[in-house]
Amino acid sequence: MRACGRRRRQRGWSQLELVVSLALLAIFLAVFLERFQYYQEAAEKAALDMTVANMRTGLRYKVADLIMNDRVSEIPTLADENPVTWLQAPPENYLGEFDGPPQESPAGKWYFDRKTRQLVYTVNKRRHFVPPPGGDFSVRYRAERVQAAAGASAPAGGPRAWVRLEEVGNHAWLP
Repeated sequence: MRACGRRRRQRGWSQLELVVSLALLAIFLAVFLERFQYYQEAAEKAALDMTVANMRTGLRYKVADLIMNDRVSEIPTLADENPVTWLQAPPENYLGEFDGPPQESPAGKWYFDRKTRQLVYTVNKRRHFVPPPGGDFSVRYRAERVQAAAGASAPAGGPRAWVRLEEVGNHAWLP
C-alpha cells in the first residue's frame, strides 16, 4: 500500500535550523572571546601591580637591612639602583638593562632604561589602557629620593632621606 500525500520522514537538519544554530554559535563565541580578552588584560594588570608591590617590599627590606647594619647613610644611594635588584629573582619577563628601548619587541616585558633611570613595563594587551598624553604604551617607575620635611624632626640618628618607587606619568586602565 502506498500512502499518497504523505511526505517521507526528513532526516538531518534543515537549512534554516543550520543557519540559526551557526548564528547562535557565532554569538556565543564572540561573547566568549571578548570576555577572554578582558580577563587576559586584567591578568596582565594584576601581574604588573604584583611585581611593583614586590619591588616596594624589596625596597623596604633593603632599607631595613641598611638600618640594622648601621649603614643609614647609604639609604639615598638606593635611588641610583635598578629596582629589579631589590627582588630575590627578576621577573620571568625581564629583559635586562638598556640605554633606551631594547631592539626586540618589549611588549609584555620589563626593562631598565639606564639613561632615564626608569624601570619600564610595555603593555601587551592595550584595549583598555590609556597612555599619558604624548606617551607610549608603557608604564614607568623611578626610584626617587624623598627628603624629610623641613620642620620634621628625624629620629635620633635616623635618616633624613628615604627612597620610594614612584610611577612616572599618568596612565589609566579603563574598566
